[in-house]
Amino acid sequence: MVDFDKAIKEAKAAVLPYESWLHLQGETPQAYAAFCAYRDLKPAERNIKNAVAAAEPEAVDYEKRYHVWRGWAAKYRWRERIADYDRYVEGLNQAELRKTIEAQGEKHREVTGKMLDVVSKKLDLMSPAELSQSNLTEWVQTAIKAEREAAGLVASGGKAEPKQGELNFVSDFNGL
Repeated sequence: MVDFDKAIKEAKAAVLPYESWLHLQGETPQAYAAFCAYRDLKPAERNIKNAVAAAEPEAVDYEKRYHVWRGWAAKYRWRERIADYDRYVEGLNQAELRKTIEAQGEKHREVTGKMLDVVSKKLDLMSPAELSQSNLTEWVQTAIKAEREAAGLVASGGKAEPKQGELNFVSDFNGL
């Protein structure tokens, strides 16, 4: 007779990503709690001694507890599971950072768009006699630089890189 629950569980394990840092089948609650204490330490501080000290600060026989935890670490492959967990957390952090950068970029593009609109309106209201070449050039360069920075088109060192097919109009304002 077929155990359908077992078959479904095995099929899921074969198809779905395996999250090894979760409670393993056959792992005792005490061993899993010890793993969680180990997992929750900062990577630079993560070792079995520190985990035992953090989780069981009042352990009477520290050496015995350390050896028990070492046995669990070997039996339940803590190093592999921690590596999987750290990769998972890093992926979450990178996704969150990417969202933040995209949101900031959108906000910057919105602000620089408004800046360019203000400059455009100001230029429409001014007579050419009021414009000095240095003011006009500075306005245009500032607006373009801000727009490029918001769009991520700035080379290292903060200097804008001309892209293929990009027109440069600064020289057209000579003599204004």
